Amino acid sequence: MTAPTELYAVATDAVIPMGTPTTSVGTYIAECQRVLASMANEGIHYEVPSVRPDTNVSGYGTNLEGPISAVWRALQRCHEAVHAMGVERIATDIRLGTRTDSQAPTSAASTLTENQRKRESVLRRLNDP
Repeated sequence: MTAPTELYAVATDAVIPMGTPTTSVGTYIAECQRVLASMANEGIHYEVPSVRPDTNVSGYGTNLEGPISAVWRALQRCHEAVHAMGVERIATDIRLGTRTDSQAPTSAASTLTENQRKRESVLRRLNDP
């Protein structure tokens, strides 16, 4: 019997800083994005989805893909970074999935690109009369 390979995870998370002096969370989200970008060599791929492809308005959450241990590490590092900015309390909503019935994609970035194409297709169909 061969040793199992590490699970590949696809997740959506929303890091929510609590008790901040303003309702804006953009600086905290930007810090988490910086953390995620620094983890590319650990196999983490991420995307902040756009509600509408033609705007900069984003939805609530970030899509993550990679080895499950790296996904958990990414969430931990985002929490550490936001706490380091002076936030005393953080809540995070996480939806995470793994599967064993198929192989992990050879490139998570291409999966994210495919997801973007699907989202744009759905939005086009919704806007067509």
